[in-house]
Amino acid sequence: MMGVKEQTKFNLQEAFWDIYKEKPINKISIKEITDRAGYNRGTFYNYYTDVYDILNEIKQGLVPSEELISAVLQWFQDYDLSSITKEEKEQARFEVEQSYDDELNEKMNERIMVLLGPNGDPDYLYEYKKEARAKVMEQVKDLIEKDQMKLEYIIEFLLSGIIHTWMLWNENNMNISKEEVDGMFDEISEIGFEKVLSDIFNNKK
Repeated sequence: MMGVKEQTKFNLQEAFWDIYKEKPINKISIKEITDRAGYNRGTFYNYYTDVYDILNEIKQGLVPSEELISAVLQWFQDYDLSSITKEEKEQARFEVEQSYDDELNEKMNERIMVLLGPNGDPDYLYEYKKEARAKVMEQVKDLIEKDQMKLEYIIEFLLSGIIHTWMLWNENNMNISKEEVDGMFDEISEIGFEKVLSDIFNNKK
């Protein structure tokens, strides 16, 4: 159960987010937030300096999803990378999931998609990829330095592809199922881009 301070901050964040989904942050006033949350302006200033402060706190609570880390690690599962073991992949998933339940994960993913979207935070894509890249690189820290440097670029390539695919999926109102998106990544991971493209263009159906 939340204390009074935690509950107040939670209510302010929820009110801010409801408005942020509807308009750019530079158009949001503190009065709008406090009116929606049921507080006065003084209460807001007890916890935050401005609207950017409250957004930054929300961003800090959004970690790269277990699905993203798992998807990148999946690309390496058939290669001789001693640090990429099943046990360590499971540990990576656990570290990202931690205390988050399914409902909270869904809420976090929704917020991440808003921040990555056209009306979101222009800096967030860079911040999100940087944190995700660090989490993946942690799983290959036993490689020699030269290979780690090369792998970091490959990870950036994979992360960019996965994230932008999810962004397109969200932009297209999820017009294919999540299972189809996941299956597409799995298929590319297993047989490569060339085989997937060949199957698409040679499909006789």
